[in-house]
Amino acid sequence: MKRIRKLIINHPYGSLMLFCLIGGLIVGLPITMFTLIREVIKYQIDFKEFIFGFFEYFWMTIIICICMVFPVVFTLFEMMQLFAVHVRNNDRFKGRFILFKELFESAKPVSGAVFEIITLLFGVLLEYILLAGLHNVIFDAQWSVELRNSELHAPINPDCMLTFEVMCVMFVFGYLVWAFTSVKKRPPLLTVLCFSAMYIGVIEAFCFTIHITGMNYTLENSVKNYCFTSELLYTFLIPLNMLLILVRVILHSVQTHETDLSRSIKIESSSILSVCNRILNNAKYWPLLAVLFMVPMLGIIIMILTLFGQAPDAAIKAFTETANYTFSTKIPPQNVFYDEHYLCTVAAGGHKKVVKPLRMGKRHGHDVVVNRQLMVANAFEQILEEKTPTFHKHVRSFYDRYGFPIARLIKSKYVADLIWFIMKPLEWFFLFVIYLVDVNPEDRIARQYL
Repeated sequence: MKRIRKLIINHPYGSLMLFCLIGGLIVGLPITMFTLIREVIKYQIDFKEFIFGFFEYFWMTIIICICMVFPVVFTLFEMMQLFAVHVRNNDRFKGRFILFKELFESAKPVSGAVFEIITLLFGVLLEYILLAGLHNVIFDAQWSVELRNSELHAPINPDCMLTFEVMCVMFVFGYLVWAFTSVKKRPPLLTVLCFSAMYIGVIEAFCFTIHITGMNYTLENSVKNYCFTSELLYTFLIPLNMLLILVRVILHSVQTHETDLSRSIKIESSSILSVCNRILNNAKYWPLLAVLFMVPMLGIIIMILTLFGQAPDAAIKAFTETANYTFSTKIPPQNVFYDEHYLCTVAAGGHKKVVKPLRMGKRHGHDVVVNRQLMVANAFEQILEEKTPTFHKHVRSFYDRYGFPIARLIKSKYVADLIWFIMKPLEWFFLFVIYLVDVNPEDRIARQYL
């Protein structure tokens, strides 16, 4: 325990990374073994494939687990630092919680602030991957754009993105200014302005997190499908850590502030300045003053942003002029359904001049966009099923295993166009087989998806 304590005191951020790695190993190893045992039972793989699969799954699982464990460990670390600031000068905890007091005394504000900002940016990257990868959020899609299946429009109005980004960066700016100026050289007014800037960033972060938790999409049945899952709870860790940092900064500033009475006497002759000086020199008023200074600070930011083409109410429109989310006020067009067959993806997602959609069709009870290539491919599969059912079963099984993952990667219209061109030789082969075995080939093709 003494070695662990010494490690935490001397290398707080290194120990944080070490604990994340250990946590990832503890969580990842059982998941890897469970996945491989399931694969062995299902596919009857041999020992060589088991060993190869273990290392393949193991590293992938460890990386994912570290990404899941790191935000939680970082949050606990921030709570420890906040508690260390709280107990440092509190007489009730005299002689107790020595580890936390030593942690506070060993902390370096500049390096700590840089590490925390980098960690928060890493959290933003993980949140982007979560939203784009698992929840199909299209960050450049305006609310009026027609999407497909469970795809979601941009959570922030792209036209107001600059305003949103500036509001969030205010937290970083305020925190770094506070960290890079020493206590003795930092004027009280500058400290209050740092608090105000951090307030703006924290409020914006909480608004965004609440905004995305109400994500939903609408298919042709006009029923909203809500997408909230347990993974989205991780998104609350970013604003929570920002709030913990803000509270710690406020407590540290209030505790370490010392009033210079000799300088205060020089402005006693001016009643207004004297009152302002007394208020600013009373550190207990700083959190409240920061709230008051938020208003003029926001006004200045908005005026500057209008010079860059942003609307005065862009901070509000960034959330309200969206669709599919908590604060959204716009009604988007219904999402077009397509199954995971990549030809369907091409038919629904490619440029109309290239893939040439013909009409809407029905597949598994949903409306899908149909083009000539899709109908030919489906007619060919129908013939395989009729003439060679056993062979069709193997082909279908192979395609279900490898074709569906490819389909999920097709997010761009240009990629869909490329797939359409790649599939063209196969379409001609399918058409040749259809004309070879069917008396009325065009009738069979025309009947697809009716």
